[in-house]
Amino acid sequence: MTQEHYPVLVVGAGTVGLSMAAALSHYGVPVLLVERHAATTEHPRATGVQPPVKEFFRSIGLDERIRAASADLLPSNGKVDLETLAGTDLATAPRIPTPPKDVADLTARISPTPIGPIAQDRIDRVLCDAAGERGADIRFRTRVTEVAQDDDGVTATLVDEGDGSSYTVRADYLVAADGSASSVRRALGIEMRGPTGLGNPMINVLFTADLGDLVKGNEFAFAQISNPKSEGILLTVDNRDRWVFHISYKENEEQLSDYPVERCVELIKSAIGRDDIPVEVVSTIPWRMSARVADRVVEGRVILAGDSAHTIPPIGAFGMSSGVADACNLAWKLAHVVRKSAGPGLLRSYEAERLPIMRFTRDQALLRFAHLDLHWDAEKDGERSAVEMADPLVTALAYQYQEGALIDPPAALRSLARADENLDGAPGTRVPHAWVEHRGKRISVLDLPGEGFALLTGAEGAAWTAAAERVAARTGLILRGYSVGPGCEVSDPDGAWAASAGIEPGGALLVRPDMFVAWRSVGAHERPEEQLAAVLDRILSRTPAGDR
Repeated sequence: MTQEHYPVLVVGAGTVGLSMAAALSHYGVPVLLVERHAATTEHPRATGVQPPVKEFFRSIGLDERIRAASADLLPSNGKVDLETLAGTDLATAPRIPTPPKDVADLTARISPTPIGPIAQDRIDRVLCDAAGERGADIRFRTRVTEVAQDDDGVTATLVDEGDGSSYTVRADYLVAADGSASSVRRALGIEMRGPTGLGNPMINVLFTADLGDLVKGNEFAFAQISNPKSEGILLTVDNRDRWVFHISYKENEEQLSDYPVERCVELIKSAIGRDDIPVEVVSTIPWRMSARVADRVVEGRVILAGDSAHTIPPIGAFGMSSGVADACNLAWKLAHVVRKSAGPGLLRSYEAERLPIMRFTRDQALLRFAHLDLHWDAEKDGERSAVEMADPLVTALAYQYQEGALIDPPAALRSLARADENLDGAPGTRVPHAWVEHRGKRISVLDLPGEGFALLTGAEGAAWTAAAERVAARTGLILRGYSVGPGCEVSDPDGAWAASAGIEPGGALLVRPDMFVAWRSVGAHERPEEQLAAVLDRILSRTPAGDR
């Protein structure tokens, strides 16, 4: 019997696995996605997202769908402390902005995507639909029971949970996005390190209740509820009838079985402050914070992403965003290796780049958990600096890869406090954003790479753009050259972008499909085509010393 074969097998249809499938399908890579549950989750584990998540969705053509899916939550802002929802005037209740105004203002300057929450279950449905439309083979109720790999690929044994039948699939590469209890990671013997059991155990309760009239005009991101009958955190999913209530309990005094559905309903009604509003529990998920990172995230032809590689405390909303950043970094590399336009060594750059950032993100979330007062008080910049707590935008967006598929990055991040100072065009950083005009359309510089590489030059970079065209024709790479400046193909009327990217009018930046700078030439070069070809060979592990 002929065995099924796919270039990439993705295990787990959570947000990260779905992001991988949607991105690989966008790049034209056939992918099989398997998930042991019957469908994407209806339980929104998170609503807070950082800018890179929406930037990634924008890069694979899903920005309009994501914007529509998050429309209900656009008015939501701020943390409020309430005794009960109905018993408080939300218009006058003290509110801590989420994010703080300075973070929101800076985000608008450094990112093309609007800031704001979106429920994770809606993200998953958008990604699932897009991946399927683009050709991904998505199989729910399918469990992986065994993984074996050799020099040429991975063989996975799959079980159809519907009829119990088992079969094997052959893949060139396997991406394990199967969560914090990853069976794939455990089968590989990869350890996770870091603290577990942080804080008290929690119960995440998804429920329906018509609360729209209570919050209309005064929508919040979440409310800390505290009264003699109920304590917890209330989050909105759609600002109307879908909500989440987080209940905390002390493990030495109670256990999960002490919270049946009936008790959860009582606690929710006490938090609302109205017994006459019907409450229906949809689902409950027990959880507890942990802060662990895998020892390694690449094992032969198996690669870990998302919670299978790292678990991040929710303080700061870095968890889901970090997982999606894994997918953004990995998808284009897998696409190039599968097409044989890059050597397998390119995939090792995933670990070199992402593993230090996973640890950095985990440590920053732990700092915020240990110093909640500094996390919530926007006026304590000095105290945050004293404990080396990074600005949230630095943690989520303006970090720096210091080795990997890039050339000559700076030795260290410029600033923990100012994200805009780090987005300076240096190799290993996300390319600086600016609104420009291209072919009569207002776009971001971040839109220029598209599905491939972009060579972005100053106003006098015609030699570079011509070199990019010749290299692309010779190699078959998706590579486009653009001059950015006044009167250029990409019009930047005030000419500020090139300076912000650290290049002279005759200089150039090579930007990867994940919008990170791979290489920078501050000025012109005597042999631009030869130089560019050599740079691409090195980045894509196609050099004589690399993997072909």
